[in-house]
Amino acid sequence: MDEYIKDSREAEFALNNGEYYRCTEIIKPYIDVFSPSSKEGINIRMILITAYSGINKKDEALKICKQLAKSKSSLVRENAKSLFEILNAPDLKTPENWNIKFENDIKDINKSYQSKPSLRKFNKEEQFIKISENPTGETKPFKKGFAVLTIFLLILLVFLLSGCVKIQNNIDLRDTNFINIDLSIESKYLGKIPWQINFEKEISKNFNNSTINFDSDKFLIKEEGLSLIESKNKLNKIIEIASRTTPIKLKNIEINHSEKNYFLLKKHFFSIILNLIELDNNDIDISINIISPSKPKVLKQIKNIKILGREINWELISGELNQIEFTYWDWNKLIFSLIITSFIVLSSYFLKVNRYELGSDLPKLPT
Repeated sequence: MDEYIKDSREAEFALNNGEYYRCTEIIKPYIDVFSPSSKEGINIRMILITAYSGINKKDEALKICKQLAKSKSSLVRENAKSLFEILNAPDLKTPENWNIKFENDIKDINKSYQSKPSLRKFNKEEQFIKISENPTGETKPFKKGFAVLTIFLLILLVFLLSGCVKIQNNIDLRDTNFINIDLSIESKYLGKIPWQINFEKEISKNFNNSTINFDSDKFLIKEEGLSLIESKNKLNKIIEIASRTTPIKLKNIEINHSEKNYFLLKKHFFSIILNLIELDNNDIDISINIISPSKPKVLKQIKNIKILGREINWELISGELNQIEFTYWDWNKLIFSLIITSFIVLSSYFLKVNRYELGSDLPKLPT
C-alpha cells in the first residue's frame, strides 16, 4: 500500500507536469490491483483517462471509462458517463485562416533565399542547421488537445474534491446507564455541500435540547446522560433524517447488549449492526468510535476495526453489512457500593460495642 501511495503521488506529479507517457507507465500496473469501486481504483482510472487524453489515446481512455461505468457508486457512474460523452464528441474543425502554413517544397525555399542579396558573409567555420529534404507538411488543426485536457482536469478536480465528507460518531459506554454520544460531519476539502445544509437544518429542528455546534465546514451534535434504549432511539432518529434529506440511504442501527455478573465484576457483550448495502457513495467516510471503561476485545477481528487502548475505531464500508461484536469488563457498581456501605456500618457498630476496650469512652458525671 505504501508503494502505491508513493507511485500515485509520482504519477500525479508527472500528470501536472505534462509527462503523460511517464504518468501512464507509473500508474497503469495498479489498474488490475484495485477494483473500479474502490477509492484507489477510481483515482487510478481518472488519472489514466486524463493522461491518455493528453496523448490522444482516445480508445484506451474509453476502455477505462467503461470500467468506471460499472462502479457501485452512482456518482462515479454519472461522471464516467459525462467523460464518455466528451471522448465520443466529434472533432471540431477550425477555419483555414486560423492556421499558419509553411512552404512544403524545400527547393522553393532555397530559390527564394538565392534570389535575395546576402546581407553579410558568414565564416566557413560557422555551423548551419541542416534542413531536411523531406517536407514537414502543412500544419494540422489542433483537434481536441488542450481544450479537452482542460475539461478532463476540471472534472477530475470536481470528482476528487466534491462531496468528500467525513462522518464520525462517538459512543461513550463507560457507564451503560449514562451514555454520551456525539455525531460530527466535516467536509474534508471544500465547504459544505447542499445536502449537508439541509441535514443540519432538520437536525436543529428535531433536537432542540441537544448541544449543537457548527461552522463553515463542520457540524457537531452532542447528547449526554442517555440510557441504552434512548441512545439507540436518538441514533435511529438521526439516521431517519439523514435518509430523508441526504443521498445517504441507511437503515436503522441495531444495538444488542447483555451482561454477566461475576460478583464484583461484570462482563458486557455488545453487538452493533449497521446496514450500508444501499449506500453506494465512495466519497463518504463513515466511522464509529466506541469508548469502554476497560480494554475491549473484538470477537471477530476485521481489517477495518482497530483497538487503541480503551477505544474501538470502526471504519464502516459502503455497500456492505457492517457488524461488530465485542466484550469488556467493568466493576459491578451495585455490589461494590453494597460492600463499601456494609463495611462502614459494621465498622461503626464495632466501634460502638468496643468503645470501652478501645479507651474511647469518657467518664460519666454523677446523677
